[in-house]
Amino acid sequence: MNVQLGAGQRSDLRVGHTWPAIDAQGTAYLSDEMQQTQARVIVNGETIEEIESFEITDDVMAVGEEQRFTVVAPRKYRDKLRLGDSVELIMQHPAVNGGAPTTKHRGKVIRREASLTPNGGCVINVTTADPGWHLQNSDAPIFIRLQGKTYAQLVDPATSPLFEKSWGFRGLRFGANAALLRRSLKLGVAAAAIAAQQVLDPVHVIQVEPGQKPWDLIVEYCRRLNLLVNVSPDGYLSIYRPAIGGKASYSLRCVEGDAGNNVLSASVSEDARTRYTEVTVVGEQFGYEGSQDPNDPNASKKVGRVYHKDALPFVHRLCAADGEMFANSLAQKQAEWLYRRNLYDSLAITVEVAEHHQGGLWWAADSLVNVQIDDLGLYGNFYLQACRCTSSKTDGDKTTLTLRMPDLLSAAFGELPNPPIYRAYSVGGGPSK
Repeated sequence: MNVQLGAGQRSDLRVGHTWPAIDAQGTAYLSDEMQQTQARVIVNGETIEEIESFEITDDVMAVGEEQRFTVVAPRKYRDKLRLGDSVELIMQHPAVNGGAPTTKHRGKVIRREASLTPNGGCVINVTTADPGWHLQNSDAPIFIRLQGKTYAQLVDPATSPLFEKSWGFRGLRFGANAALLRRSLKLGVAAAAIAAQQVLDPVHVIQVEPGQKPWDLIVEYCRRLNLLVNVSPDGYLSIYRPAIGGKASYSLRCVEGDAGNNVLSASVSEDARTRYTEVTVVGEQFGYEGSQDPNDPNASKKVGRVYHKDALPFVHRLCAADGEMFANSLAQKQAEWLYRRNLYDSLAITVEVAEHHQGGLWWAADSLVNVQIDDLGLYGNFYLQACRCTSSKTDGDKTTLTLRMPDLLSAAFGELPNPPIYRAYSVGGGPSK
């Protein structure tokens, strides 16, 4: 897929093809350093050869991600690249998984655009999406009442009335075994039941309203349990806890005089709109629990509050209501979660690198990355939220990475940063001490 030419390589490289070099004796060879990533696009079981470029994205905060590729032989494929056609994108490289092919995307064609080019040619731009696309773009069936359903049944494509067989989900997958998920979530029996797909207490009665999306109903419960939900490349609805702590899987370096630098470009964006000095969550419980003033309309209110006055040099307050927070302890945890979740959104790092892999691994979201970028003052481990892989004849292979502050999507409400500037980040030009 990398179309940068080495010595002796042919100039007619196409995505998905690697041409050998020719030595002085006319013998073809392919050295280890010249091994390049190969990609195949398969539509309805047929490999599409004439791929000009492609773009695939992996984002833990998105579902139904749209992927794109361009075909330069439309007459050959104009009757084969139709809406609803099944698409699979496979990548492989000798240094990753022993050279075995890896499915990076499986979905259906949702949009196509055929156009003439100035040089008299013609191209087809194809957009595909995984099964999660239907959860966000198709309305849920009306006049259904989700009463007596457990959470596991609600999110399982095999049992939930929110899913259609034609969408192509292969099943439900949890990202950790029951014991591990129970320990990491600190949610006891409920977490164990979810992880093991056991029977949970039924969710509260849900009346599906006209225009509601299945995704809105599903994600509500995942977020209430501080879990992420996404669709795996091989077509499973995946529920998991984000990666926290541990050793970084990748590294990014841009250090003056360092031969190991691998950053093509980088930027960092900070936004005060989601960095709060005070977060309050108000819940409500029927009854007054022994209130001394039964006429007080606020007597049943349950309140959780988080202060971080050093987050900003001015007061910035968030107040939220959640009727499910029927105890002060629950409201407190929810306030802490909202603080962390908004702090997560307040900073974004974007880095562009060459190739789609590093150290024998494909770049993959939900990972930790060690960052050292002197000019931006970025040091330490960061959470890899998204990676966008692109390949074309003109620009070669590139991956754009979106990084966030680490450990803020976790469900463990322990010590919060104080001040809430993550310890890995220093604006002083050197690593944090």
